[in-house]
Amino acid sequence: MKLSFGTDFESAWYQVTSSSRTITGTKVLEFVQDRWVQIKLISQDEKQRVFEYSLLDQDMEGSALIHEWAGDMEWLQLPIQVITDLEGKFIGINNFNHFITRWNNGYRVKIANKYQNHEGIHVMLSETEKLLQDPKRFLQSFMGYSHYRCFFQPFYRALEITEKYPLLLKGFFGPVDLPLIIHANNEQTGDWVKITNDAKIDDEKFDRKAFVRMMKDLTNTYDLKVDLQTEMEEIYLFKNNVLQSADLYLQLHVPSFYTVVNAHQCKRIEQSELPESNGKKASIFKNSMLMV
Repeated sequence: MKLSFGTDFESAWYQVTSSSRTITGTKVLEFVQDRWVQIKLISQDEKQRVFEYSLLDQDMEGSALIHEWAGDMEWLQLPIQVITDLEGKFIGINNFNHFITRWNNGYRVKIANKYQNHEGIHVMLSETEKLLQDPKRFLQSFMGYSHYRCFFQPFYRALEITEKYPLLLKGFFGPVDLPLIIHANNEQTGDWVKITNDAKIDDEKFDRKAFVRMMKDLTNTYDLKVDLQTEMEEIYLFKNNVLQSADLYLQLHVPSFYTVVNAHQCKRIEQSELPESNGKKASIFKNSMLMV
C-alpha cells in the first residue's frame, strides 16, 4: 500500500485536543487544550514541501501558570511555515526569524505586562529568549511528543504491512532523552489507510542511569527503586491520502511514584465548523499579533 501526497491538496481544517498529566508522588500537574488549526500547502519542489500551519483558535484549561504561558507562546508562532521532505518528515521551520522579530516588536512587552504579578515571570521571559536564540533547541522542543506529530511524519511513501523503526524524543525527561522502538501495523480498505503504532523503550540507547539519578534527585530519596514502564498507542486514519483523524497516547510510569501521560486527538473538520469566538485565554494576543 502507498500513501501519496495529492497534488490537488490546498488546505484542511482540524480540531486537536491535547491533554497531559504528570504525577510526582502526591503532586499532580495537568492540562487540556483545544485547538482549531488550518494546514495549507504553500510551496513544493522536487526536494521538499512547505506547509503553513495556522492556529485559528484555542482554549486552555490547566492547573499551572506554565500552561497558560504555553498557550500564549503558540500565538507568538502564528503562522508557522513547516518544511518537510517529500515523504512528510519534519525538516525545519521556514520563518523562524519571524518569531524573533515578533517577540522583539511588542510581544515581549505585552506578555510581561500580562504576567507582571506572577512570581517567576522573569525566569520565564529569560528562558523563552534563550530558546529563540537557539534554533536547534527550539526545533527539538517543537517536534517532541507534541500535537504536530499528528501531521508532520513520513506518511507519504510505500507502507509495509508491518514496520519497525526508532523514534528519539529529545529532552523528554528534561536532560534525559527517550529512545523508543515503534512497531507499526498498516492496513488499507478501499480509499482508507489505517496506521496503528505501539512502542517500547530502546534499552540499548536509553540512559537509564541518568534517568534513575534524575528521579532520585527529584525525590531526595536515594534508595528509590526505579522501574520505568511504557505504554504507547497511536492510530492514524487517512482517506484518499488526506489525514482524517489521529489518536496518540504515550504513558511513562514508575510504580508508586512517577507517571507522565501525553495524549492528542485530532479530527478533520469543515471550515464551517470552526468556532465563531476567539479563544478565552489568549485572544488579547491573537488580534494584536496579526498586525505585527
